[in-house]
Amino acid sequence: MMHNCLVVCYSRSGHTAKVGREFADLCGADFEAIDDLDSRSGPLGYLRSLYESLFHKEPRISTSGKDPGEYALVVLGTPVWAGNMAAPMRSYLARHRLRFHRVALFCTMGGRGGEHTLAEMADLCGKTPMARVAITDAEIRRGSYRGKLERLQNNALESS
Repeated sequence: MMHNCLVVCYSRSGHTAKVGREFADLCGADFEAIDDLDSRSGPLGYLRSLYESLFHKEPRISTSGKDPGEYALVVLGTPVWAGNMAAPMRSYLARHRLRFHRVALFCTMGGRGGEHTLAEMADLCGKTPMARVAITDAEIRRGSYRGKLERLQNNALESS
């Protein structure tokens, strides 16, 4: 049975998960978090995150096991790390990219790197995204990103 929409996110700080869960609630979509099997806490975790992002590594991850191939649309969300997608999202895309029917993308970021990250995600998905949006941490703190979520929803669901 084909489901409508699955939102899949990796989040270290909680910003990306907050946006992803809100989008899932807005659309009535299922939500799946990507869990990192190695710690990213403290200075060493930060350095490991930076290294994996810059050198396009694919760290060990786990998920709840939802099959993205059973969804008409998969919305993928990642933070921007050093101008690239978070390494755990890279692992997820490598594992599942052949299962996607349609995708929409979003990223969260401190300030810049969103367009490069979204292009990198689209390339690894092997699909042209139905919609994509970059959201800054400042927009999340102010709550001013909701218009972007509605635009993502309208563009993604119109196209699917």
